[in-house]
Amino acid sequence: MKQNQRILVVDDEQDLLEILKFNLETEGYEVATASSAEEALQMDIASFSLLLLDVMMGGMSGFAMARKLKEKPTTANVPIIFL
Repeated sequence: MKQNQRILVVDDEQDLLEILKFNLETEGYEVATASSAEEALQMDIASFSLLLLDVMMGGMSGFAMARKLKEKPTTANVPIIFL
């Protein structure tokens, strides 16, 4: 496992979550998933090395979630890649 490399994948499509989780774990990353931005915001975002966010989700979008995270000093520097 890549030491301390935790990735959070947030997407409302279960199939995509499973594919990304499998592929990233195969490469040695520790992967957590959330099926909505609201679910992800309940997690300890600062403990992740990278976030993979779906742009278009039911409820809060990936862009809205990113804005919330960038407003907080504890999560402002967590890198985000939009899917």
